[in-house]
Amino acid sequence: MRTSRVAGLVAGVMVLVASGQAFTHDMFLKSDNYFFNPGSTETLILVNGTFQKSGNGTPHDRMQDVSIAGDDRLVHPTAANWTAANSASYLKFTTGVAGTYVAGVSTKPKMIVLKAEDFRNYLKHDGVPDTLAAFDTAPHPEKVRERYSKHVRAIFQVGDTRTPDFARPLGYPVEIILKNNPYQLKVNDEISFQVLYKGEPVANQFVKASHAGFHGHDASSEHLSAYQLRTDENGIASFKITKPSVWYITMIHMLKVSEPEVDYESNWATVTFQVK
Repeated sequence: MRTSRVAGLVAGVMVLVASGQAFTHDMFLKSDNYFFNPGSTETLILVNGTFQKSGNGTPHDRMQDVSIAGDDRLVHPTAANWTAANSASYLKFTTGVAGTYVAGVSTKPKMIVLKAEDFRNYLKHDGVPDTLAAFDTAPHPEKVRERYSKHVRAIFQVGDTRTPDFARPLGYPVEIILKNNPYQLKVNDEISFQVLYKGEPVANQFVKASHAGFHGHDASSEHLSAYQLRTDENGIASFKITKPSVWYITMIHMLKVSEPEVDYESNWATVTFQVK
């Protein structure tokens, strides 16, 4: 019955309202170094906050999938591979033979309820301009219910052999698939990527790309990324690698849904890699 359904929803909802602002977090799977030796024990860091600083860790029971693909193999690290410290989560693993690998983490869906103005501020701050435009021109409820999940990738190089595993889809609802092997690129080269939702290209998706250490602000002091892009009709966009650094691409795919207890569904995606 409806009463029990609402009670179940409320029990699983996290309400984030502080000083009139909605605080949201990007998620990244990253490393200080993306070049590893074959057969070595390495660690990737899962951060939930900004690229520079993690606000909190992600427990293993929040993870829908953990995958590492390379050498034509796909492995799924277990809870025993994860530790938590310093408001982040750490994935320890052993590399295989030489090649270009992709590691991924996908979280289970979770609910958030925000006041309408807080939801609007979040859309503006986190880069969801199309949903923001539609929200501002149509009637909306006093409180907005959003179901969200996050799907992150890191591309790393083992040894000297470059392989196509970096572009392997992991079956996440939203994925950013690089079209170029980043470990064959150098500064001033262009890199292309494709955004997929349920395996299909997403046209006109707003995407941000930047790198470690970049700082920029607009006239209202909002933080800017190095690039703000739109995908073409095939879900593809590209940008120039302007300096040696750890680079990242980030986006939020959001849809208005017609469900009894959900107003919007968002799938967040990021990918990180290094160019020397």
